Amino acid sequence: MKKVVLFTLLITGLSFAGEQKEANESMILFWKAVNTVILLGLVYYFGGKHIKKFLNGRRENVANMVLEAQKMREDSQKALEDAKRKLEEAKYKLEESIKISKETAEREREHAIMQANEIAERIKMQAKETINIEIRKAEAKLKKYAAEKALEVSKSLIESSINPQTSNELIKKTIKGLEA
Repeated sequence: MKKVVLFTLLITGLSFAGEQKEANESMILFWKAVNTVILLGLVYYFGGKHIKKFLNGRRENVANMVLEAQKMREDSQKALEDAKRKLEEAKYKLEESIKISKETAEREREHAIMQANEIAERIKMQAKETINIEIRKAEAKLKKYAAEKALEVSKSLIESSINPQTSNELIKKTIKGLEA
């Protein structure tokens, strides 16, 4: 029923506004205002629910967007803090790795020095042993040479100092020494 009344008022207002071309301007202004009020009333009547629904939906949508933006901001803050924490952990692990690497390198260096010293000591011992062996060989050769020379000298002395008479006496003494 309300719809019919409003529609009738609209039609009437439009017809009055259109008929009075010769009327004064105040009447035209009045009917324009009436038409505007009627138009706004019709828009409100027919579209009020939809407009309210749209505006409420828009308000809720904006509120949800604000809440979502706040949540995203909080999440990004948490992610930033987490990234900072992970960066600090990575720095700490890197420092620990460097420290361990330096300690390992130092131990390896000391171990290498110790092994080199042991090898040098073994080489010294082998050299001393080789020198001692060579000295003994040289002494043996020298003794052999000295014995050979002594024999040669003795032989030549004996041959030059022994004559047949001395030779017979020596043979007799040796035989007597063997018999006894």
